[in-house]
Amino acid sequence: MRLFSRRFAFLLWIADACCFAVVLFYPVSLGLTRACGVALAGLLAAGLLLLWWRHRFLRWMMLVLFATVAMFAVLPGRTDYDRAGLREEVVQALQRYEETPYVWGGENFLGIDCSGLVRRGAIDGMFLYGVRTLNPLLVRKSFTLWWRDLSAQDMETGARGAAKKITEEKSLALLNDKNLHPGDFAVTRGGAHALVFLGGHFWIEADPGERKVISLDARKTKNGWFQQPVSILRWRFLETPYRAGRTRD
Repeated sequence: MRLFSRRFAFLLWIADACCFAVVLFYPVSLGLTRACGVALAGLLAAGLLLLWWRHRFLRWMMLVLFATVAMFAVLPGRTDYDRAGLREEVVQALQRYEETPYVWGGENFLGIDCSGLVRRGAIDGMFLYGVRTLNPLLVRKSFTLWWRDLSAQDMETGARGAAKKITEEKSLALLNDKNLHPGDFAVTRGGAHALVFLGGHFWIEADPGERKVISLDARKTKNGWFQQPVSILRWRFLETPYRAGRTRD
């Protein structure tokens, strides 16, 4: 009976792992899929601990791992992190999505849309930089941004407080980008499309016409999105804190 119960528990864990993989790789990100992903991940961890409970070394290894992750998650973190280093991390995260197929509502490497690309660059960049520099504040910010639904229309009005508008321009083709930083993003008037500045006049976008993620030089391209009025915004986590005697960038 005990053997049967352990086999049944193992089969349930395998089923949970399969469901988690489906949710994880499903490109369209919704509040329901994110909630299911978190719940299934929690069940996976709890099931693994249950299956390994009889093995003392594995049991304590898992408990120590859970305690370490929990402790890291609740630590206050640092606000004086290197913005330039984080911007570079965000740009690298964005560039990893180049050639990814365009899928409306998508947010992963199997399919992504314009607002999803803007979000994933910020989420991935913050998470990776936060882990690499042991800064739980950035890891929490990345989770908070991941949990929110943000359309291009939401981003145009400040991404529900997560970004601030820098300026409005007639078009990216005519924009003087000397005052922009990599990671700043543009939203066309009305929130139809979003693009992210990579630096050096280049912008990256999930283009519905090209059906994939592409990078283009604003000075040379004839792409229609570069000819439309845009709002330029900056993520607040990339904004340099104000200090007396200096201006905010």
